[in-house]
Amino acid sequence: MALIALFVVVILGDQLLKHYILTNFAVGDVAPFIPHILQLTHFQNTGIAFGFLQNHQWIPFVLTPILLLGLGMLLFRRVVTHPLQRLAITGGMAGGLSNWIDRILHGFVVDMFEPIFINFAVFNIADTFIVLGGFVFIIGFFLEERQKKAAQPPSPTESADE
Repeated sequence: MALIALFVVVILGDQLLKHYILTNFAVGDVAPFIPHILQLTHFQNTGIAFGFLQNHQWIPFVLTPILLLGLGMLLFRRVVTHPLQRLAITGGMAGGLSNWIDRILHGFVVDMFEPIFINFAVFNIADTFIVLGGFVFIIGFFLEERQKKAAQPPSPTESADE
């Protein structure tokens, strides 16, 4: 139930903020958000991460639903069982779906968070959950491996060496 709530909250939060940006900012408009760290900038991304594949919307338009279905099957069939990995996949899926909704509705992804302290791509809530989902998935993988290793009884050669 918590994963479903996360999925819905990420999509709704992302879409509501994107709607706010679309209705209150012209493309390129900037407003302060977190002083010296982050500003709001209306940016229309026709590519994918970091502007890669600009003007090739068909690639993420086709690949996103395939990836979402595949990841959904991993969750539904419980192929992925570690709670952190399930959380990561859910957040990443929500972010992917929200950006895909943008592509359908607008023909581009609405981005708005622009770091001030470094030269970095403008991004949105969905992007954040996709990237964090990747990191959390990897952390969950290593934690699961550690748990599996700790649960294994020592081999006879390891016991004899002690």
